[in-house]
Amino acid sequence: MAPSDRLVPLTGAYNFRDLGGYVAADGRTVRWGTLFRSDTLHELTIEDVVLLRSMGLSTVVDLRTARELEHTGRGPLGTEDITFHHLSVIGDDGGEVVAAPAPPGEDLAERYLWYLDVGRRSLVTALTLIGRPERLPLVFHCAAGKDRTGVLAALVLDILGVGSPDIVADYEITASRMELILGRYRDDPAFAGRMADVPASRFGVEAETMARFLGVLHETMGGGRRWALDAGVGADDLARMEALLLEP
Repeated sequence: MAPSDRLVPLTGAYNFRDLGGYVAADGRTVRWGTLFRSDTLHELTIEDVVLLRSMGLSTVVDLRTARELEHTGRGPLGTEDITFHHLSVIGDDGGEVVAAPAPPGEDLAERYLWYLDVGRRSLVTALTLIGRPERLPLVFHCAAGKDRTGVLAALVLDILGVGSPDIVADYEITASRMELILGRYRDDPAFAGRMADVPASRFGVEAETMARFLGVLHETMGGGRRWALDAGVGADDLARMEALLLEP
C-alpha cells in the first residue's frame, strides 16, 4: 500500500490519515475507518466537515497546549455533534507552541521519551478513550501531527502488536506533508516570527528518531503495553482496545 492511500483527502488538514491495515504479531489487522491521526483541524472547510461527518467521526482528542487551542480555536468541528477532549501532552510554561521544550540538546527521540513523563496523564486518558466503543471513530491530533501525535500513534500500534518497522514507516509518512504544514506556520504571524529561532532539526521526520524511541520503550519500559499498565491504563481498557481495533 502506498502511504498516500492512508491520507483522508481534506483541504484544511494535511496529515489526517487512517491507522488501519497494519498487521499485528498475532496475524490480526488494525481495523480501517476506526482510528485516525492528524495535524491541526481548525482550518477544515465545509466540504471537509461533510466528509468527516459521513465517516461517522465521533471523537476528537486534541493533544496541543491550551495556548495553541486558544490561538486557533476548534474550527468548524466545534459546532458538530462530536465529543471533544483537550489532553495537552505538554504544559504552556515553556512558552513554545511550534515544538515542545526539549531536554538538553536537540534529540527528538529524547523529546519523545520526555513526553511519556510530562504527558503521562493525557496519554493515559487518550489510550483509555480509544478503548471505549462509544468514542470511535476517533481522531487524535496536535499541530503538525508529527511529534505528540506520533508518540500516541506509536504507543497504540505497539500495544496492538504492530511491528516496529511498520510503526516507523507510519511515522515517516509525515515527511511528505511537512512542507504544507510548515507553509501553514509561515502564514500565521503568531508562528512565523518564531520559526527562525527553532532549530531545523525539530521539523525533521527521520526513521531513526522513531526507531530509537521504540528501542528505549522496549528495552527500559517493557514496551507500549507495559508502559500503559504502569502509567495507569486498565488491563480491561487495553483488552477492549484490542477487541475494537483488531480484526481477523
